[in-house]
Amino acid sequence: MSLTIITTNVSADFLSPTGVPQWDERKHLYAQAVRDAQPTLIGLQEATLNQTTFWQAQLPEYTALTVSAADPTPELAATWAAKYAKFGLPTVPSPYEIVLFYETAVCELIETGFWWLSPTPERPSIGWGNAAPRVVLWAHLHHRPTGQEIVVFNTHIDHRCPDEMVALCRARFAPFVERNISLIFMGDLNFNPTTANYALLKQDGWLDTHDVVRADEESTFLYDLANIPGGRIDHILYRGDALHPQTWSRLLSPDPTRRLSDHDPVCVRFHLGSS
Repeated sequence: MSLTIITTNVSADFLSPTGVPQWDERKHLYAQAVRDAQPTLIGLQEATLNQTTFWQAQLPEYTALTVSAADPTPELAATWAAKYAKFGLPTVPSPYEIVLFYETAVCELIETGFWWLSPTPERPSIGWGNAAPRVVLWAHLHHRPTGQEIVVFNTHIDHRCPDEMVALCRARFAPFVERNISLIFMGDLNFNPTTANYALLKQDGWLDTHDVVRADEESTFLYDLANIPGGRIDHILYRGDALHPQTWSRLLSPDPTRRLSDHDPVCVRFHLGSS
């Protein structure tokens, strides 16, 4: 049984990355590329409320899970207001940035939750040098056709403090690993395969879908910046004997003259079940 997963940083609609069209010029191309891939699960990063609303309208056969950003720490509220007031954003947008879609007819939600990537993970907060909060959204799903259970984690690691954020994730993953079910960890992780954090996750038992299918090494990020790792920084990692990656690919725009985002979506097709 096939299971297709997409992770993609959509580039917030208030940003204007060099070489990337404005949101309204690329959003329908984006939706076409995603729908053509026929995914079961879709993880979005950097989605504003406006973009989340667009994706929900484009994907009516999917259920969207989002993150509530209620009760932010005073430090976060002040930092966010100072940085983003010029964009007309609220103090802390809610829902916030990370969205997880699952195909409603194929998957049944068992449980969902999230933690903030900060010293105070139970509430919207910062604290490791990042200007905007980061969060991990997870969902425990029952895959109806196979009867398999999967826990999916979707996140956006901050390039300013990946060590602390990865350390927290590793600690938070431990109880899920003990359940002995299939796990997927995906998102804009802001580190490439040459980094220590990538090696630590591999050491913990996470497998890289890209390497398992022996795909060509391709960059998923448009830029090569001094303060942000370049190359392949968008990942779909996994654990569990029931997951068997078949293909790894970047989704490109149907219009070669207009990019979808400053990150290329990553699409992985698994066989789910016994080998």
